[in-house]
Amino acid sequence: MRILRLLPLVLACACSVSVERTPPAAPVTPEARVVQAQVDAFNRRDVEAFMATYAPNAIHWEYPADTVWNGASRIRAHYTELFADPDARDLHVDVRERIVKGRFVIDHGFYRGLPGEGEHVSVVIYEVVDGRIRNAWFMN
Repeated sequence: MRILRLLPLVLACACSVSVERTPPAAPVTPEARVVQAQVDAFNRRDVEAFMATYAPNAIHWEYPADTVWNGASRIRAHYTELFADPDARDLHVDVRERIVKGRFVIDHGFYRGLPGEGEHVSVVIYEVVDGRIRNAWFMN
């Protein structure tokens, strides 16, 4: 009988509880560490640290197969210009979800501070080979 009297109180408390779901953390693998180092360097606008994560023959692709920048020197030139742009002083990406499958790391990111754009959502698939990013496919 006493339990029945407490039931409305228990139900009221349970209904007022807010539950926030967070995705499980992606595994921390050597590949994920390389990609995270690249993301951290991007957020600091540190072109040297950013490029240290890329293989010399790296390619940026616009998914599925259009080459955007072929080779580390082309990638460096683009990001050197972007990081130096005064309109990019608030440049930042928040990775909201990461999936790691072998040598592939898939990031779902929210970008802000890109010159001429508001918030930008992108999925990037990185292929990490021998500890460096070899390919990056951007789905914008």
